[in-house]
Amino acid sequence: MNQTLIWLHPLMQVVAAIIGLWALWQGWKRFSMTRGKRVIFPWKQHVRLGSVGLVLWTLGALGFYVTHSLFGSTHMTGLHATLAWFIIILSLFGLVTGYVMNKWKRKRFWLPLLHGGVNVFLVVLVLVECWTGYELLGPFLML
Repeated sequence: MNQTLIWLHPLMQVVAAIIGLWALWQGWKRFSMTRGKRVIFPWKQHVRLGSVGLVLWTLGALGFYVTHSLFGSTHMTGLHATLAWFIIILSLFGLVTGYVMNKWKRKRFWLPLLHGGVNVFLVVLVLVECWTGYELLGPFLML
């Protein structure tokens, strides 16, 4: 069971990162449209992929459960645990702003700009998180 818990979290987060990068690429297409480029923006797919990625990143908080249940502490992973809190908050922001824009479609300026900017920053944090997680995987598997 311990090995399953140790592997489940990183596998889920790698899948979330791939989905999140895909949604980001689609969001970039939408941003390009505002700059006069003629592209097809797959709105529904962007919403679906973005939602799944953001929910999976939020569920990544279950990593706290894994470290607590196996080792009795939640923040023994240092920067990895600290970044997780920012990822959770920014993921929730992305979900809420995305929901608002999807539910009440209209011409907007600031909300899409905030949504996109925060989510680009979020993806950067997620990539750093993947790296810190990769560095932790070896020591965790040796325990």
